[in-house]
Amino acid sequence: MAASQAWRRSIAASIILPCLFLAGGCKTSDDAAAAATQLTATAKSLTDYYSALDTILAETDQLNAVQVVLYEIPYDAPTKAMIADTRAEIQKRAALAKDLTGLAQSFAKLTGSTASTDASASAAKLETEVESLKLTKTKMSSDEQNVMKAAIGLVVTAIQERKEREAARGISQFATALDGFFAKEAPDYESIGKDYASISSSLAKSLLQNRQTDPSGFFKVALDPYGLVPEVTDAKLRDKLEKLAEEQVDQKAQALQDSQKSATDDMEKSLKQMSDRIKLVADDKPMEVRIAPITLANVEKWASQFSTTTPTTATATKAK
Repeated sequence: MAASQAWRRSIAASIILPCLFLAGGCKTSDDAAAAATQLTATAKSLTDYYSALDTILAETDQLNAVQVVLYEIPYDAPTKAMIADTRAEIQKRAALAKDLTGLAQSFAKLTGSTASTDASASAAKLETEVESLKLTKTKMSSDEQNVMKAAIGLVVTAIQERKEREAARGISQFATALDGFFAKEAPDYESIGKDYASISSSLAKSLLQNRQTDPSGFFKVALDPYGLVPEVTDAKLRDKLEKLAEEQVDQKAQALQDSQKSATDDMEKSLKQMSDRIKLVADDKPMEVRIAPITLANVEKWASQFSTTTPTTATATKAK
């Protein structure tokens, strides 16, 4: 009887001990699961950020075409090509961010039966997207690109071997490199929004000055509760409203630029925070924060302004 009990204890020990000594060997830790969930949210916000930039570029292309028709302002082929090329690059970054979500989800289910297969598929897409990014001397270098690719390989191998800390280390390295890449390109992202605000506000004010808009909307707040519809017929009143409208256009144009800068800064902060948090898992240190970076809310708020206006698959209009 005693021998039988001892035998059962030895079997139990043979099952339990590997789980104790192999990080993540039998169960994804709470910290790793929390980090994966937060990284998934961060990657989604990054995807939405890039999708918003793509929409802004598509609308900028359309605004340029409108100016050709209305005011014969040239929209030459090099400018059109530059916008098209920039859109293509932004779309690559959006795809990269989306597939980072898949890798994060594979990390979350480290012991799942499909974790290895899912991680390999996501990693293959990520590596292809990293390879496709245009390299410049002032942006991502080939060395930085190789760091990201090596980190992806480390993550896949670690997930295949069910090694949680090693997988976390690879993800942290990738997130760090991605954060650095984003920070370097941030001024370019902001210039996309600045150009959009400039051309859209210029067109809006031109239409106002040529009396091709209806400024009566300023009265809606006062008249809507009473079911009344404004109709501005007095020339002097219209002139005053148009002046007010022009001021609002300028304020809105500046607000667009300011809100994008704030969202860009918060996106970079979020990437940095996730890199640091996942490194805690890699170093087997407690990760006390259990929620996604709060700065993501501001990113989503900014991106939502451009989420339903122009589809990312829109074709650029023909330059003239």
